[in-house]
Amino acid sequence: MLNWGRRALTVCKRASGGTRQCSQAGGAPDAGEAPPRPQPPGVLGLAAFTKGDPELEHKLKVIMLETEVMRQEGQLVPPQEFMSPPIWGNLLKLGSRSGRRKYLEYLFKTAKAKEHQQEKKEARRQQFEEAKAAMGPREVLGMEEHAQTYGLAANNIFLRFYDTSINHFYNGRLAKACDFGQKLVLDCGFDRHMSRRENQNAAKQLMMLFSDNRFHKDPFDIHYTSLRPESELTQMLQKIIPTMYEPAFPMNVHEGSYLEVFPKGRLVYLTPHCREEMERFDHDAIYIIGGIVDKLNNEPLSLAKAKREGLQMRKFPLDRYLQWGGGSGKSLTLNQCVRILLDLKESGDWRHALRHVPRRKLTEAQPPRARLAWRPQARSPPSLHHR
Repeated sequence: MLNWGRRALTVCKRASGGTRQCSQAGGAPDAGEAPPRPQPPGVLGLAAFTKGDPELEHKLKVIMLETEVMRQEGQLVPPQEFMSPPIWGNLLKLGSRSGRRKYLEYLFKTAKAKEHQQEKKEARRQQFEEAKAAMGPREVLGMEEHAQTYGLAANNIFLRFYDTSINHFYNGRLAKACDFGQKLVLDCGFDRHMSRRENQNAAKQLMMLFSDNRFHKDPFDIHYTSLRPESELTQMLQKIIPTMYEPAFPMNVHEGSYLEVFPKGRLVYLTPHCREEMERFDHDAIYIIGGIVDKLNNEPLSLAKAKREGLQMRKFPLDRYLQWGGGSGKSLTLNQCVRILLDLKESGDWRHALRHVPRRKLTEAQPPRARLAWRPQARSPPSLHHR
């Protein structure tokens, strides 16, 4: 016999003597003990953010109530299961309601994108299972019939290259660049001056420039300096590149400054805020690119750091070779800067290297410069009349 109570499940059974013996299941508290008070979702993991401060705890409850009201009103707010403790911590750092609303809209779009990717993955899996079931069992052929069969499922004349072999090829090219290639420094010491979204964009751009440099036929030996393990930028980059700290992975990561690794006389800081332009590519210099995404903070942080350390400074001659549009900014992403340096090192031509600047930023949407193959010129037929 089961008695459903408000707090516990009571199981009753009759003993052999006719008496009833009841016991409570589920670990219910005693009559004199108060039941534990349920915590709001996300509060249990936020002790590192609130640190027992009553003002922060009150602000957290207000933000959670505000988020729930926005969700009930039909605004773009992610579902409750998507709201992890780090997300609530980021909402605590935002001071304005409009900033929190924009951040929640960004999270809503991210959650929908992940949901859409999961649906596409499940659809591809079902399609594969249906195609596999339609094929039926594979026919076992004899040796002579198997040798005469041509197709991807049997023999073919092409050698198959696996993804691991291709990765070993590109990683070997980077390992060769570590010994003989030109050094390039990515200064990652600006994570404290960026918001969480800017750090996330910077981590993606660092991953993209690593990939672009890896696929180039003459890559740089890139060194990531001032990349502290506890920084927010490092944690986001490690999520994208989980093998970045493995000894066999060709990625140079330094916790200290570039002044501790390279001689000061060869360092040249590339900052858009200086006056001197970079006229030609110096193959003996070690160029430094500031790893910062300054969508909100437009202060010349890289210029101030280079002046404080007494380094040489240069900037790309963008105004000399390009005509910028009226409302577009002249800022370039980190991977675009690395692409420009790779082409400039190979060709020495600024017009060819600046093809990586987005066309939407320029006044006239000119097509990118393409490499034309040599073609023989048409000759006129020889004349039959001779003097």
